[in-house]
Amino acid sequence: MKSFYSKTIFIALASILLFAGCQRDDICPASTQTTSLLVMRFYDIEDRETPQAPINLRIKAVEDTSVFMLDVNRDSIAIPLRTDQDITSYEFTFNYAEEEDPDSPVEQNNTDIIDFYYAREEIYLNRACSFKINYSGLNARIDPGEDGAWILDYVIEQEEVENENNAHISFYY
Repeated sequence: MKSFYSKTIFIALASILLFAGCQRDDICPASTQTTSLLVMRFYDIEDRETPQAPINLRIKAVEDTSVFMLDVNRDSIAIPLRTDQDITSYEFTFNYAEEEDPDSPVEQNNTDIIDFYYAREEIYLNRACSFKINYSGLNARIDPGEDGAWILDYVIEQEEVENENNAHISFYY
């Protein structure tokens, strides 16, 4: 019986010490604003007020072999910008298909490469959350690729990428 009490007291003390070792500032709260994603909206080129989702949009980082987004059919998306460089390049493929369908009424696998340029500002948040990056002076350049551009125009809505509340850039196709 004495052994049982000894073990119980030992476990209780060990638990108290374990939880006392974690301080409140060791955990980054979910409500803390960290590095924001770049928010993009897509619109119809002929009716620039009407949002239009691209068909089977595939987004892939140019310097990486992995696909970031596949078969996206939304008129608004958010993607990360690089935190270690002042440029991020993505391939945006319209109507992506693994194998092209010759009977498809819409051109398949039309890829534009978009380079996003910006300046980075590193901001210290706290010990638990570390740093976040704000981007300023956002600009873009579209390389239409071999099949010609499917993105025909763009407008920078906000040059500062500090939150994800509104679109930073609008694409028209």
